[in-house]
Amino acid sequence: MTNPKIVQVGAVITCAVLLFASSSLAPAINAGRAEMNTTGITDADPLKSAPPEYAFAIQALGAFRGLATNFAFIRATQLKEAGRYFDAMQLANWICTLQPRFPSVWEFQAWNMAWNISVTTFTPEERWNWVYNGVKLIRDEGLKYNPRAVNLYKMIAWIYVNKMSETIDDYHLTFKRQWAWRMHVVLGEPPDPLKDENPDVHIDGLLIDGDDRFATALRQADAAERDEDSASPTPPTPDLPDVPETEPNESPFEVVREARVLQIQRIADAPRTLEALYEQHPETREMVARLRDMGVEITDRELSEDSYWGDQRLSFTFFRRYRKLTDRGSILAQEIKSAPDDPDQANVELFGQIVGAREQRPSGQALLRFLQRKVLHEVYNLDTEKMVEVMKFFGPVDWRVVDAHSLYWIAQSIIQGHETLQEFGNDKINTTRLLFFSLRNLNLRNKLIFEPYPPAIHLSYFNPTPDIHFIEPMQRAFIEYGPLLSGARDVGPGAGNTYRTGHINFLTESIRTLYLENRIAEASKYYEYLRQTYHTSPSGEFNPAFMDPLEDYVRKSLMEGLEGGREAALAINAWMTNAYNALAGREFVQYQNLRKMALEVHRNYHGRIPNMAESKKLAPFNEMQVDTLLFMYRRPSITPVVALHKVELWRNLPQNLKRTVYDPLNEFFAIECDVWNFDVAKAFPEPAGMQAFRDALERRGPEDQKKDFITPVQPGG
Repeated sequence: MTNPKIVQVGAVITCAVLLFASSSLAPAINAGRAEMNTTGITDADPLKSAPPEYAFAIQALGAFRGLATNFAFIRATQLKEAGRYFDAMQLANWICTLQPRFPSVWEFQAWNMAWNISVTTFTPEERWNWVYNGVKLIRDEGLKYNPRAVNLYKMIAWIYVNKMSETIDDYHLTFKRQWAWRMHVVLGEPPDPLKDENPDVHIDGLLIDGDDRFATALRQADAAERDEDSASPTPPTPDLPDVPETEPNESPFEVVREARVLQIQRIADAPRTLEALYEQHPETREMVARLRDMGVEITDRELSEDSYWGDQRLSFTFFRRYRKLTDRGSILAQEIKSAPDDPDQANVELFGQIVGAREQRPSGQALLRFLQRKVLHEVYNLDTEKMVEVMKFFGPVDWRVVDAHSLYWIAQSIIQGHETLQEFGNDKINTTRLLFFSLRNLNLRNKLIFEPYPPAIHLSYFNPTPDIHFIEPMQRAFIEYGPLLSGARDVGPGAGNTYRTGHINFLTESIRTLYLENRIAEASKYYEYLRQTYHTSPSGEFNPAFMDPLEDYVRKSLMEGLEGGREAALAINAWMTNAYNALAGREFVQYQNLRKMALEVHRNYHGRIPNMAESKKLAPFNEMQVDTLLFMYRRPSITPVVALHKVELWRNLPQNLKRTVYDPLNEFFAIECDVWNFDVAKAFPEPAGMQAFRDALERRGPEDQKKDFITPVQPGG
């Protein structure tokens, strides 16, 4: 039988040998930790490198910090389940204090706030605050102490792309509006050198198809209106936007991208200090002094979001006043009854005189860019040079769109991992998904019409629409990331077999859109790629559809699945609904092209069958597009945002459409404006030429019709 003492002695000797062996590996392990350091701190002593506010907790608890952190995690979960959210938030801050160099702690707490705690609140503002707190916790604190922690960058990107951009949260539109407001205050609307603000050039007269009495009445009303307009002086031509010179062979995508890159590059090149600003633009010294006299504090002190955002802080005393002078007015502010006067208007006008906002004075522009750079870097932790690189590599993002920021932060995670946007291996599948989802969402809604209503930002007019300039970035994403997401066993041509159908559908839609916008060269390029890449099915069967010329392919794709009159009528209604939504967003060319699609479906349906029976024919196209518009307006608005959409659509409708529907909708306009406290005369004014239109059709207006219901007083009554 073995002596127990011998066993004990042997165990002690073995333990000592193992401890000695493990200690000999410590230098190699420490070298590896230094090489893979996620904190970016070269000092190995946690007390020396810790922030002052964390040093006490580290020194006081010592080796027991891990145990204390575990108990704090358990308690924070209990508080959250009990509904004590602010207590849970305070405890979460202590957890991060105890373990500031442990990235997973920050990641968990941000996720807890953005997903778990936020969904237990019931107002838009509360939920937004919790979601945004998740972003700020990592952005302002976590990354400060763990600047190379790749997962922290990905968590910020995931909050933007999944929580804010997708529709899984009931208040996702609030998140989008709140973020758009913050970026709009700093940057304003991005430049678009291809944008056309004049709807009449494209759309007036499009309703008039045929020579019936109705079309004649519209033409007569248009002629009467032109006669009136000819007597008025011609308005001055507005200044053209500040855009870079373009090469003759540049595509529209490149033109827009260069304009937006130039905007951010000028901010990136702005001086870093006030003295440097004064040296380059001496007149700004007096400008800053005069602004300080009216309470606008401009210094070199570092800004935080708490010191920047608020009614009496720089976000409002400088940037909001600047936007009031240069932005298009909010529809809600203009249409609401008895809107209160702006108590800050006198200060706004004085501010405008000092900085020359309306005149775009060069010295005022220099001061603006100095402050824009300061806010982007110090408040939002956005490196303007990296913003430029994101746009150069991916495309002309609108920084007011949340997906632009998911793209920014996932790009930074790749760069911090010492990889490139072309080649990356760290967490390849999740990284690829974030990039792909961000680009997909930008393709769907990067073109944004945003008119903020500061008293209640969640009621602002917000209209995101597909952006044709993200067709090329999305095409590259399918080609580069599709095979990565498909896996090694499912690799096929183009985007791979998993994403094959989605890629074909994307290309078909893009080709059709580009063709109808008369961008034939781009449509031909993508059609040629489609023919070369997907001319056969995965089983090797040839697809004869890709042998058609481009024009025939577009026409057939429009008519695909529309065999009967019911399907054709539904398609026309869908195209026209989308067209009117585009028009509400001031996308006049897009409206024209969507209407053209609907008209093409109508004509092709009747052209397929000679001598079609009257019972199978569709209503005239004029009537169908008017019926769609009447349905949109007669459907009650369940929120003021929907009502604002109708107001904006009315502003942009061509005059002939307004005249057609004004009398039938007049009563509905009055009811809806009464519900939402709008001034009906401002929201839905009577269109010009209305009386001439009525006379041509022998119609009576709403006031005349009301007389039918007035009973005359009987004699002797």
